[in-house]
Amino acid sequence: MAIFQSMGWFAPAIMVVAQGERSMCNWDEDALTMAVSASQDCLKGMDKSKLDAVYLASTTLPFSDRQNAGVIKEALNLSDGLLATDVVGSQKAGTSALITALDAVSGGNKKNILVTASDKRETKGAYFYEMWFGDGAASMAVGNGDDVIAEFLGSYSESHDFNDHYRGASNRFDYVWEERWARDMGYSNFIPKAITGAMEKAGVAIGDVSKLIYPCFFGAEHKKIAKKLGATPEQVIGNLHKECGECGVAHPFVMLASALDGAKAGDIIVVAGYGHGVDALVFKVTDKIADLAERDGFAGTIANKKIVDNYAKYLIFRGLLENEMGIRAEAETQTAMTVLWRKRKMLLGLVGGKCRECGTKQFPKQDICVNPECGAFYSQDEQEFIDTPAKVKTFTADMLSVSFEPPNKYGLIQFEGGGRMMADFTDCDQEEIRVGLPMKMVFRLRCWDKDRGFRNYFWKATPVPGAAAEMDKINFNDRVAVITGAGGGLGRTYALELASRGCKVVVNDLGGARDGSGGGSASPADNVVEEIKKMGGEAVANYDNVATPEGGAAIIQSAIDAFGRIDIVINNAGILRDKSFLKMEPENWNAVMAVHLHGAYNVTKPAFSIMKQQGFGRIIMTTSAAGLYGNFGQTNYSAAKMALVGFMNTLKLEGAKYNIKVNTVAPLAASRLTEDIMPPEIFAKMKPEFVSPMVLYLASEDCKESGQIFNAGMGYFNRAAVMTGPSVQLGEGDTPPTLEDIADNWEAINSMEGAKELNDLNTAMFDMLSPPAPAAEAAAPAAGGEIKPADIFAGMADTFNADKAEGVDVVFQFNISGGNGGEWNVTVKDKTCTVAEGKAGKATCTIIMEDADFVGMISGTLNPMTAFNSGKLKIEGDVMKSQLIDKLFTAK
Repeated sequence: MAIFQSMGWFAPAIMVVAQGERSMCNWDEDALTMAVSASQDCLKGMDKSKLDAVYLASTTLPFSDRQNAGVIKEALNLSDGLLATDVVGSQKAGTSALITALDAVSGGNKKNILVTASDKRETKGAYFYEMWFGDGAASMAVGNGDDVIAEFLGSYSESHDFNDHYRGASNRFDYVWEERWARDMGYSNFIPKAITGAMEKAGVAIGDVSKLIYPCFFGAEHKKIAKKLGATPEQVIGNLHKECGECGVAHPFVMLASALDGAKAGDIIVVAGYGHGVDALVFKVTDKIADLAERDGFAGTIANKKIVDNYAKYLIFRGLLENEMGIRAEAETQTAMTVLWRKRKMLLGLVGGKCRECGTKQFPKQDICVNPECGAFYSQDEQEFIDTPAKVKTFTADMLSVSFEPPNKYGLIQFEGGGRMMADFTDCDQEEIRVGLPMKMVFRLRCWDKDRGFRNYFWKATPVPGAAAEMDKINFNDRVAVITGAGGGLGRTYALELASRGCKVVVNDLGGARDGSGGGSASPADNVVEEIKKMGGEAVANYDNVATPEGGAAIIQSAIDAFGRIDIVINNAGILRDKSFLKMEPENWNAVMAVHLHGAYNVTKPAFSIMKQQGFGRIIMTTSAAGLYGNFGQTNYSAAKMALVGFMNTLKLEGAKYNIKVNTVAPLAASRLTEDIMPPEIFAKMKPEFVSPMVLYLASEDCKESGQIFNAGMGYFNRAAVMTGPSVQLGEGDTPPTLEDIADNWEAINSMEGAKELNDLNTAMFDMLSPPAPAAEAAAPAAGGEIKPADIFAGMADTFNADKAEGVDVVFQFNISGGNGGEWNVTVKDKTCTVAEGKAGKATCTIIMEDADFVGMISGTLNPMTAFNSGKLKIEGDVMKSQLIDKLFTAK
């Protein structure tokens, strides 16, 4: 739609073909660079030194009189003793080259041939063919070894000087005849004949064919051809126009690669190439396809697409819009053929050196080893870097240098195993690039000497697909986690997900029944460990019982023995023994407590000691909605689960200074503990995978929260908290309130308006003893100006309530910051009060505030609890003794 949105005003008819996407080259790509990339992907897992020939088919090669296939040979560092051939002149050049290669191998003249088809066709703007044509390349390796994934059964070709389009030697664009001519006399006439002929030669019927492949611009005609052949829609591979457009010479190869992505042993595949006749070939997929080395293929390439919806950018990239590049673009671009020949391995093949003396790799290859501890002379063997992973060391985005896609992005990359170079970056946005980003090398156009018609190629760096997103992912590399009850359900999901993100895992599971009965089994834990190892992770199994101190210690010791540390504990083990309260036997009560509450203690205590020494730890308790809110028939379970919240509340305080974060999750997920509690339709939707993201976040270094409770289930998340309403002060002085006072003030006592969370016991006590003050009148400033802390302390002795000081012996230290601040101490002893400036020898408690906040609190405009919770009031020492200040002094 990007083309139609820009040009629909001029050519409204193009709306009828404005569907899907079409592949396009970046500004530094052409038919040759695409051919190199496709060949690279094809040769993965193969011994390229065994190639006897390289055939390159295209109608858009950059050189008319320079062997383009020879550039592929140099770029991929192939043997000098192979045949390099360009096959041109027709849209079926690719299939013709493939048949030629198959015949050469079958005849014994060649053993292994690389056949690559590539096209980057040009069209004028706002034209049907601009919407149809896509840029693309694909490669096929032909050989007769024991690793053949598709056996060649036969082919049939028809050749005709049938011109539905043509392009003269001096013309840039195709001249196209009317569509009906191409459709009726071309595609529909020639393709069925050739495919029928190929099937007859191969001895297969249309019913035997699994995948039928042929190009055709016209969707309706594509279906008619299948009908003529008697093929069902399920047998026919779509023309891929909505996925990538029509890729010219490469399109039959692209479609064949797409079919092979999902092919299985025994499939019969028929593929046809159309253009001045038709080639049709028949293959049978072998069982070797299951052993094919991993590669991008069609699916991987399409997945790595970069969407461009800027039509002006497309026009500039294609050279269809002449734009000013500035004076810097006037630099000389002539290539010295002598230098290109002498440096061809470095420039085209990215070949550097490796020192025979010390093994140091370097780029470029030089006479002296760059290793300062070696420095050997003439010790360099050739070292290829085109397939060597690299990472960004430094980078810049330059708005001043010449670029078709500013800013110009380049930087220093470090190759894995040694060697580094300054490289241009391509196929990426500035925002993607960062230090450490994994990169791969791609063969691209470096500059173009348009005066002489020479294109200069070199290797550039581009981000590995998905690498930037992977760097943004939270990972657990080098972390070690213990997960109890990890043999199934939630625990298994936590273990698999942590392991997939680099964590080493101790999978603990006793293997008992849901109610904790039975002797236990190693199978659940072992099965999960096996799953982790199969996906490349590290894990060990543990079968100890969390319900005993010895079992808890042994579980943590398993982590130390296997991995040398412990960073994460997820207390997930649990059992159920549900009964209504009056039917609850002590045995069932104690069994649930032993696993849930005591089990968390038994495992956490030895882990906490190690985490304290490490200065890092993440501990996750597992509570339940039954504990937070209650559930009939689960008093034992509910009590244990709520007790874990209390456990967390204190442990968060003890772990705070050691970067140990302790949080609790209340999962709502399908497991063997919940399978007969929830309705089947709800149970089916409650996958553990919808809970695990929350638990993994709480286990990560990114988590800064501690002492929090989170509900998680079915993709929904929220936080639960214990909230405390504002306190109400009843009674007068030393006279306790009466029962009637409670009844009369019940609405205020029961109100949660203004409720808040409180971090610890001291804060809660301070809050309770500091009820919201009634609308207080602000203290009048002293004559002549504002109240200052010094004024307050000067008059403090006059506000002292000696009758309230019976038995009180305290020293209050006040450290007031700010321009009007200072240090004062107040001593109350034997019903007397002494106020002095400076520091006390030994303070009972210390009050720390800024001058304005202190005046506001004393004058009644700043609530003490508000000041404390916001950090404006800090109290050190005996916090509870600070409550006496309000009792001992009355503001006047």
